[in-house]
Amino acid sequence: MRQDIQMYINQRPEIKQFIRHNPIWYRYLARDPQSITQLENEVKVFQGKTLPQKLDRFQSNLNMALMLFDMVKGMGTPQQ
Repeated sequence: MRQDIQMYINQRPEIKQFIRHNPIWYRYLARDPQSITQLENEVKVFQGKTLPQKLDRFQSNLNMALMLFDMVKGMGTPQQ
């Protein structure tokens, strides 16, 4: 693997962690150093940093908060 690619990986702990979980990327980068952009996209998906993943997490948290709010609101009124 090229020295500049190794330095790039060592400077970014999230990429280094991903490559340790998926060692096939060592071979991909050794054969085609230009695939670093594809690696970065894979890392974003792996870590949940893509926009759809963030929106899903936000929606899930919002639904949980609304459910808790409804539960608290329902407990506050006396039943007859």
